[in-house]
Amino acid sequence: MSEDLAETALVDQHIYKGFLPHEGPQNVYECQHCGYWHLTSKTHEQNRRLAEMIESGEMKKKQEASRWERGF
Repeated sequence: MSEDLAETALVDQHIYKGFLPHEGPQNVYECQHCGYWHLTSKTHEQNRRLAEMIESGEMKKKQEASRWERGF
């Protein structure tokens, strides 16, 4: 998994699960044991891409659209 794919998964989780900005995974990191990228909620810094989507209001719009698509 690449860093870009991990960031996409991070954003998708926030959209689908409807996390508030401070909830859920906040960033991605490359694991020193397996070499893959993972999501983490234990970080001092929010992922740049995620933060930009939250600040611009794009995340909230995508979360609402996701809820409508799922029928609730």
